[in-house]
Amino acid sequence: MTRGTPELLTNSKGFSYNLLPTKYGVFNIMLKKPASRRVLTYSAAGFAVGAIAPLALLIPALGADVAGISPLKIMSAWPFLLTAGLPFVTAGLAAYLAGVEQKLRGQIAVLEERQADRHTPGVDGLTGLGDREALHDSLRALFGTARSNQALLLIDIDRFKFVNDTMGHEAGDALLVEAGRRLTHSVGEGAQLFRTGSDEFAVILPKASSAVVEFVCLAIEDSLSHTFLVQKKRVFAGVSIGATLLQATDHDVSEVVKRADLALGHAKQRFGASHALYDPALARAANETLELERDLVHALSGGELYLDYQPIVGVRDGEVRSLEALLRWKHPTRGLIAPDVFIPIAERIGIILDIGRWVVRKACEEASRWPAPVGVSVNVSGDQFKDPGFVSHVFDSLVEAGLAPERLTVEVTESVFSVDIDLVCRNLAQLRSGGVRIALDDFGTGFASIHHLRRFPLDELKIDRSFAQQMVETSQGATLVDLMHKLSETFQVTTTIEGIETVRQLEFIKTLGIGDAQGFLFSRPFGAGEVLGYLQSRLATGSAPVPVH
Repeated sequence: MTRGTPELLTNSKGFSYNLLPTKYGVFNIMLKKPASRRVLTYSAAGFAVGAIAPLALLIPALGADVAGISPLKIMSAWPFLLTAGLPFVTAGLAAYLAGVEQKLRGQIAVLEERQADRHTPGVDGLTGLGDREALHDSLRALFGTARSNQALLLIDIDRFKFVNDTMGHEAGDALLVEAGRRLTHSVGEGAQLFRTGSDEFAVILPKASSAVVEFVCLAIEDSLSHTFLVQKKRVFAGVSIGATLLQATDHDVSEVVKRADLALGHAKQRFGASHALYDPALARAANETLELERDLVHALSGGELYLDYQPIVGVRDGEVRSLEALLRWKHPTRGLIAPDVFIPIAERIGIILDIGRWVVRKACEEASRWPAPVGVSVNVSGDQFKDPGFVSHVFDSLVEAGLAPERLTVEVTESVFSVDIDLVCRNLAQLRSGGVRIALDDFGTGFASIHHLRRFPLDELKIDRSFAQQMVETSQGATLVDLMHKLSETFQVTTTIEGIETVRQLEFIKTLGIGDAQGFLFSRPFGAGEVLGYLQSRLATGSAPVPVH
């Protein structure tokens, strides 16, 4: 059936109707109006009911002398004349109601049949494509045959949930129908196409090689990159594709799908429309990540997490202002695992809040043993601000440790601006009103804007370490650091620069007037048990800004 061409159908209950496919793939049902005994019966009944009133008025007016009826006498019965057309009105109304009933019965019958079609085994009721069961059956049929030239593609339609949630389910359905149509044209003849989930499709590609898979994936990406017209509005929907070549040794559907799914997950990590072909390295990386996830759950209770500290030093006088707490994980078999490896895992599996609470409590406890006014800085992730008990936990940790609030600095990175900015500012304002200092870490590498900084309750701005080397090598780097320092002065907050490793860098930031610095020039990170010894050695050498460790 082509678009715009109605098709005459008759269902099992004898109703005739037209199906008209629209550009959204939604069928408009237009029932024909066959002659019906129901309509004739309703009309006759309506006429009879409508005739009662005029007859009731006419007979008394004419009287018993029927022979004496004259036109003048009939006209004198004017109430009768007013009601004379009533039988025809009621007959027409009854015929209309009969037609409405006929149409509704027909629509209900058609919808019942279409609903039954939706539950046809192996068929997706919305798109008419094969479903997940059909995909698995087709893959099983390939096992035991010469299938080394077959490929499985798993396709995920991006932004479907956004369209479905903001424009409604009908819009989401229309998007999927059109996506299915475009996919059908993109994969070519001989390919089998399936809809396996809400926004997921699959393709079994014949005569496939790595080059063919690459070509088809690019064709799919190009096809779905064009806007979709949904409810007279243009919407964008990207796509991610994971592919795997079938092997002669394949015999398990779940293993084949798992390979394609791993490739799909890898593709989703990239920005925009993308695709990936399964590689054994993906499986190894996935297994390693899964093992790390399991191990990280037990790391906190097992005492495998601990804190190292790196000093933040005054540029002019060399005094230690505070020490930044740095989270470490010593795995029992893998050794030290970098924070940029396990922190994202903790965020993904939902234990970052527990770890974050432990870090705050532990840092306050250990800093309480240091001589005042030396403080401690703690990094806080954006997810921690979603914890309604975060602020109270910070103050509870200070009270338990006996640490003055002004000796604690909460460091946040610019990534918090991608969270609920009002929530973040509210929590930080509460902390700051209680005496806790607030620092913006890694400044210059993320999402911060002047608007954000104006709203942000801030005491310290920390320039990212990546600018430390650039500032002594290029005039542009020097200008950028100077501008960031002047920006902090404008907002009346202190400036700290990270990554200071050479005396040349130290002398340069002195000329700019930057207040504090952090880096290997002063010390590498060290354990909590070494903090007091470090502080004493700094006092013994007159707080000279030279490395001690």
